[in-house]
Amino acid sequence: MKAKFLFLTLFFVTFFCVFSNAQIISGIKVVSGKTDTVYRATHYVVGAVSPGSEVLINGTVVKQYKTGSFGIELKLVEGVNPIEIRVKNNKEDLLEKFSVYYKLQQPKPVISDTNSYHGMVVTTLPGAYLNYGAGEDRLGGAKINFISEGVNLAVIDSVNNLYKVRLSDSRYSYLPKEYAVKAPAGTKPPFSLTGSWSVSNSGKSDKVRISLDQRLPYTMTFELEPSRIVVDIHGAQCNSNWITQYLDLKSVEYVDFSQTESDVMRIVIKIKGNRCWGYSASYSGNALVIDVKHAPDPTLKGMTIGLDAGHGGSASGAVSPSGYKEKDLNLSMVYILKEELEKRGAKVVLSRKDDSDMNMTERKRIFKEAGIDMLISIHCNASGNPLVSGGTSTYYRHIEYRDLAKTILERLVKMDGGIKNFGLVGNFNFSLNSPTEYPSALVETLFMSSLPDEEKITDPQFRKAMMTEVAKGVEDYLKIVKKENKRLNR
Repeated sequence: MKAKFLFLTLFFVTFFCVFSNAQIISGIKVVSGKTDTVYRATHYVVGAVSPGSEVLINGTVVKQYKTGSFGIELKLVEGVNPIEIRVKNNKEDLLEKFSVYYKLQQPKPVISDTNSYHGMVVTTLPGAYLNYGAGEDRLGGAKINFISEGVNLAVIDSVNNLYKVRLSDSRYSYLPKEYAVKAPAGTKPPFSLTGSWSVSNSGKSDKVRISLDQRLPYTMTFELEPSRIVVDIHGAQCNSNWITQYLDLKSVEYVDFSQTESDVMRIVIKIKGNRCWGYSASYSGNALVIDVKHAPDPTLKGMTIGLDAGHGGSASGAVSPSGYKEKDLNLSMVYILKEELEKRGAKVVLSRKDDSDMNMTERKRIFKEAGIDMLISIHCNASGNPLVSGGTSTYYRHIEYRDLAKTILERLVKMDGGIKNFGLVGNFNFSLNSPTEYPSALVETLFMSSLPDEEKITDPQFRKAMMTEVAKGVEDYLKIVKKENKRLNR
């Protein structure tokens, strides 16, 4: 009796568990995917059949879950796509067929526009950038930032070789004409509601992706204390109701936004720690993607350093009283610095390797394609009293990279024999300092026009000593970064 009672108890418990954890499904139940016409090549078929069955879709075995559900992702071709679902189990052999028609593009409704735009609109070309004003000097006008190609901008005025363009209702800037083409007549200035966001780790950087209907102009700045990237998207109104932020971010602590004007949306990207190792903005389709580079290990070993020898070829640069050319001394010092950095474990990428002509666009392309972690450009200075030492100086464009220029200068002015401090110069509009993708510094070693400086800089041993101090200055910068990282990780 006890054995019979135990058997019945186990039977009902087993029956109850099976009955309560599995749906009774008869036939093939197609939940989604049985659609007449679709406009995307990626298509999902989801359904359910009796648990324990073998499910094949177009001859491919599909995983079936314990619930009886199954699903597959199909890649459709243009036109009719036959779909066959076959189900086999110990009771039945079922077959269901249907087809899905894939159209390449969903037809859009034609909307009559009675308010056509009659002003001039231009479209940005690769390499385009925005200037604050129409001013000029030997380094060009004061830049705001580079801007992606394919952005439409309404033209307010024309000033010499610049277009005065409207960014938003209350803001304007200047765009070099060589980086723009006229848009077709009737093209409207861009405007967009913002969509959803995502912030994800792409492996080498964190990416902030903001959905837009059109490519809009944007301006970028970096702020310290707290360290954050601020991007103003012009011609945008907020319709963003969620931001997906993943937990494996390495560079971005958080993101936020505000509608600062009726047609300007401000994006705030808080950086982890105090150091930024590079950032940029570009469009992927109509989505604005702000790329924030992951910090490399703060040691020269394994780091990729870009070195630039100023001038070259037909551009001799400054010429000393006795006939030494700046381009030759710059190249000599770059090779010395290359050797010093490589001894410390760095990989070095040169912009020019010989006495060749090379424009700034080509130099920037070389460094960008190499994915450098830092850039040092070597030059010599000129001007002033020829009987007095001009001294040495370092330059930076972006405030977030000031410390790199500072640590190099501190090393140089402490060299044996004494070198005059000509200054730490910020917001310098040198083309190679303009990119935000990596820390950079320009080193103006000594003055070619100064007789005392000429005597030093033309001495090979002095050039070697000077470049050794530049390498030490880079190491000092990395030590500061490492110390800050330790403090933040306590």
